[in-house]
Amino acid sequence: MNEVVRKIVSVADLPENLREGLDPARPVEIVQEASGHPTASQRLRRMTEGLPFRRLESGEEAVERVRRIRDGGPI
Repeated sequence: MNEVVRKIVSVADLPENLREGLDPARPVEIVQEASGHPTASQRLRRMTEGLPFRRLESGEEAVERVRRIRDGGPI
């Protein structure tokens, strides 16, 4: 997924080396594009998608699963 973050700031808010040549009376738009590398959460989601059991929806489901595994049942 490509994420783009846009922010409007005043020229005065920019570091000095970036203000050079810009009109201080006008705002500027900063655009940040995410790299092609997946984020940590995207990598984790990819790893867990292939697990043989479904994701839990509630705390009660988690307790039931733990008890079932504890008692020798399937995961």
